Amino acid sequence: MKPIPIETPILVGPGESRIVYEPLGVIAVMGSWNFPMFTTLAPLVNVIAAGNAAIIKPSELAPHSSRAMGKLLSSCLDPELYSCIEGKVQVAVALTSAKVDGICFTGSTEKGKLVAQAAAKNLVPCLLELGGKSPLIVDKGCDLDNAAKKAAFGRFMNAGQACVAPDYVIVHRSLKDPFIAKVKHYIQAFWDDGRNKAAFG
Repeated sequence: MKPIPIETPILVGPGESRIVYEPLGVIAVMGSWNFPMFTTLAPLVNVIAAGNAAIIKPSELAPHSSRAMGKLLSSCLDPELYSCIEGKVQVAVALTSAKVDGICFTGSTEKGKLVAQAAAKNLVPCLLELGGKSPLIVDKGCDLDNAAKKAAFGRFMNAGQACVAPDYVIVHRSLKDPFIAKVKHYIQAFWDDGRNKAAFG
């Protein structure tokens, strides 16, 4: 947070220049259901480190995690600066329509558009981390074993519910059959407890 001195252009000399970080104010932090703790608490850490207050809205689609975060945050943080609210879509709509000083949202592209639209009405800055299409390209000359291992891990990590999970594969026709065989091998290895360490090593 401390000011960072930078060079002063000669045209505005003999003054001094520095970057001064200032908190925005109250930030709405809205997490997703697929990584409920990570997508809510990790942005919150940054919000707090930057000197902001926060309204935290965990995903209603992960109710147990939401409840646990509500208890944790209310017991550890100053309630005058940090408030965790739970609720369904109506709560999210009310929060994104409020005149907060910033919104940090993690979720789907579809919901992200709604959040950005609501924020734009009040000229509220938004930080959106959205899911999208994630192709995997496998071409000649690649390390086929490594590509298959990463494809299996990326697609099935967190039961396939990750924004960067490969949606589809574009593979050179000469590599199609060996690639499929290797992906099958790694899926089996990842799910087999006896070989789990070897598979991830």
